[in-house]
Amino acid sequence: MRDSPRCRYISSYDGVTRCCHHVHAQAFCRWHYQALLQGEITEEGYLSDSLSDQVRRREINYFGIHPEAVLVGPGSEPLPEGHGDPDTRGRG
Repeated sequence: MRDSPRCRYISSYDGVTRCCHHVHAQAFCRWHYQALLQGEITEEGYLSDSLSDQVRRREINYFGIHPEAVLVGPGSEPLPEGHGDPDTRGRG
């Protein structure tokens, strides 16, 4: 059985790592699809140059690749199991 397609968001962490979550719409997971709709990432799957909020850039950049590194501000906790993906709620 083939694996489900993965989200096409490509982290600028290393320029090749893709989000680990399954596709929801337009080849993005639900979380990155919402970022696309808000203009925070491009249709090609990269962070938008117009996004200047560094905390939000970091949050988008690490979602789905490094759960222990997803800190959104001073004193923040990493996202829970499932990297905050609504598809994984209740699993784990």
